[in-house]
Parts: sequence; structure tokens; C-alpha cells
Amino acid sequence: MAIVLPYFLAGLLLGCLLVGLAAARVLRRWHQAAADLESQLRSHSFELQIALDELTEANRQLEIQTQIDALSGVYNRAYFDRQLTAELKRSRREQRTVALVLLDIDHFKQINDNHGHLVGDQAIKQVAQLIRQHVKRPADKVFRYGGEEFALILPNTSLAGAVQLAERIRQQLTATCINTADDTLTLSLSAGCYAAIPAKDSDNDEFIAFADKALYRAKAAGRDQVHSYPAPVAAVAVAAAAVTGEINEH
Repeated sequence: MAIVLPYFLAGLLLGCLLVGLAAARVLRRWHQAAADLESQLRSHSFELQIALDELTEANRQLEIQTQIDALSGVYNRAYFDRQLTAELKRSRREQRTVALVLLDIDHFKQINDNHGHLVGDQAIKQVAQLIRQHVKRPADKVFRYGGEEFALILPNTSLAGAVQLAERIRQQLTATCINTADDTLTLSLSAGCYAAIPAKDSDNDEFIAFADKALYRAKAAGRDQVHSYPAPVAAVAVAAAAVTGEINEH
């Protein structure tokens, strides 16, 4: 028995060593597999992040497209409604004046009837571009309100300031020839302005109705002019511009 014991112990140690080596080999494989899996996960996570970034950008572009009028390149009517609601809430909260301007190209139906709808479309594009050139503050926004009509939302702007801006646009358009594929047109526009600190019950309809009343007055008075609601502001602002020879920035 004493003779066998050393062999037994040696065999036991050898067996333990072999088992340990096998276990170490398995453990190394597990570590390698875990490292490979971690690497794959990192790779997939990176690819997933790229996909998410691309999806976010695609959604942003889609959102922008849903806000923009395809013909004129300015914001569309649906975005106008949302933006006016947001600005009224912000102005009410901050107790600041917000102005709304409605601008309508005069006798636009005659352009379509006499020159065709393609020429009418070109006129809308160029008028939109001209209006955008005068709207310089980041918070101010230009919208195609419908057909040949445009709208401006001007946060933190007085009624006199809105009238002055509309008058600058009107004067510039009157002095500008609109080049189309077949002809050169001289256009004019009428504008209606309204501005106030929104009351608790003020809404989009109220601001639009008052600006529209001013626009109707401008058309009824012969077109190619700017009116406001209340009416006296337009006369005062335009008269001041005539005296100074220029319209100041609002």
C-alpha cells in the first residue's frame, strides 16, 4: 500500500493538472467568446447609433418639409397656425407685443388670366423672396397664408413697427420688376397689420380677424397701401416715413 500511494498521489496530481489545463483552456475560450461578443455588441451599437442618427436627421428633414410651402419656399399655412398659437402663448406669458401682418398681391387673378398660371407661380416665388429679404430677425417668420397671400409673425414688435416693415416691403415691390419667362411684371401689394399683448382669451382667430380687417381697408381704399387695426397707426407711420425719407427697422 505504501508503494502504491506515491503513484496514486502522482496520478491524482496529474489528473488535477490536466483538469486545470482543460478548465483554463475552456476559460480562455469563454473569455475569447465574451471578448468577441463584446466587440460585436460594440460594433452593432455603433451601427445602431449611426442608424438612429440617420433616422433622426430624416425625421428632421421630413418635419422641415411639412412646414415649408413647396412653391414659395416660405413656411406654409399649417405651420402658421401652430406658430401663431405658440407666439400668442409666449407673448402673453412675457407680456410682450406680437404683431401679425397679412400681405396680398394686388390683382393677382389678372396675372393668371393674362399670362397663365406658370407666370403666376413665378411671381409668387419672387414676391416671397423679396419679403424674406426684409424679414431679418431670427424670430420673425414669413408664411404663405394662401394663394397670393402671405403672413408675417413678428414677436416683440409694436403696431407701428409692423406697419413700417410692411411699408418697406410694399415700396420695394412697387419699385421692382418681376422677371418671368415671357414677360416683366410690375406688382403691388396691400397689407393689413395688427399688434397687441395677447389677453387671456386671445386666440389665432382674433389676431387674424383684426389683421384681415386692416387688409380689407387697404384694398377698399384703392390697394397698393398698408393699413392697420386700429386704423390711425398706418397713417402716422407712413407719414413719418415720408417726412424722414426712410423707414426705420422695427
